[in-house]
Amino acid sequence: MDKEKDSVKNPLEDFVDDTEYYQIKRDKQQVENATWAIYIFTAISFVFFTIYLLINIENFSWINCVINLALIGIYFFLGIYSQEKPFTAFITIFFVLGAVFLLDIFLTGQLSLRGIVVKVVLVVYIAMRLEIAKRVQEYENKHAK
Repeated sequence: MDKEKDSVKNPLEDFVDDTEYYQIKRDKQQVENATWAIYIFTAISFVFFTIYLLINIENFSWINCVINLALIGIYFFLGIYSQEKPFTAFITIFFVLGAVFLLDIFLTGQLSLRGIVVKVVLVVYIAMRLEIAKRVQEYENKHAK
């Protein structure tokens, strides 16, 4: 009983000794690294799409251009969203990458390996931080201001 009384009397000391807080702080750094990986993936996608457009200017298609720019925008906004709800954003990234891959196979009728290495690296990197992102999101939901 005295311990509860002491913890109520000195909340600053309890805060300093809060190991969960410091673990979440370290976990947030891992989530931020994964967020940067999404931004880097977005930048790489944009650069390679621009190079593709410059090389294939005679075969320019507005539909292809709009679809690719929309995907790049989705990746960018998921990077922004991952700062608020990292677990949800990471799961959505998996869904979007998988849907794009399956739609590419379905619509073209062939397996396309364009950019597959970068996508696999991104998926593995984020998957390794998925549990951490879930912990951070749950902690932030529990301690919302």
